[in-house]
Amino acid sequence: MAAEPADDIAAGFDCLSAPTLRGWPALQARLVHHVKRAALRQLHASNAGEMLLLRFYLVGEESSEQALQRELRIAPPEWLVRQLDQHLADEQHHARLFAQAIVERGGNAQAAASPEEAPQPDWFSRRKLARWQALIRRHAPHFAHGGLVPAYAIGLSAEQMASRILQRHCALIGPQHALHQLLSRVLADEDRHIRLCSHTLQRCVAPHEQARLAQLMREVRDTERGFGVTGALGMWIAGVALRLRPGATRPVQHQHHA
Repeated sequence: MAAEPADDIAAGFDCLSAPTLRGWPALQARLVHHVKRAALRQLHASNAGEMLLLRFYLVGEESSEQALQRELRIAPPEWLVRQLDQHLADEQHHARLFAQAIVERGGNAQAAASPEEAPQPDWFSRRKLARWQALIRRHAPHFAHGGLVPAYAIGLSAEQMASRILQRHCALIGPQHALHQLLSRVLADEDRHIRLCSHTLQRCVAPHEQARLAQLMREVRDTERGFGVTGALGMWIAGVALRLRPGATRPVQHQHHA
């Protein structure tokens, strides 16, 4: 599995690169990787499972990402406004593409026109978002740019995780699969977002704040890992249940146009 882009990381900002895991965290990451690969196979074995998988992506784009975007729009510096607008436009475009792919498979989906219309995340995702909000509140007073720094730190970690998920998914299904073009396009955008988040944090964090940023990134990634195993097992169980459901149909190969 390829690593996330880590170019242009300045001295003192090594914490922004995806960490090299050892011991239990490394074992946990391998376990999550293998369980999620198995979950993807189960979900792709039925049309309903494939639609559920696409809905995971759709809700992720519309709820988690846009919730963070709203957090970032609290008095951002002038130079950041255009970047935020482009980032949000990318996420909204991804949501429309995932919604279209669900409709092509016989499901009902419509990308929200605004964050307020986005579907509500599930209980699991709401707990995770609550943890992020608590992290932002706790760390904001320690940075000159306030909540912008922890919000961007969480955004960086989320983009790095999205890149890993999409890399895994593209590798599993292969370039001949109808969804590969869509997923690889979103992956390219997420990798670009990783670089933007990293550059923004390097610009916003002063030298005397770097130690606090490193502590923040550790807490963000520990929180992310804490939800990993549970989420992976939940995906696998859902995939098996949908594949074995009476009347379950196999996915029809659709030609998706990005």
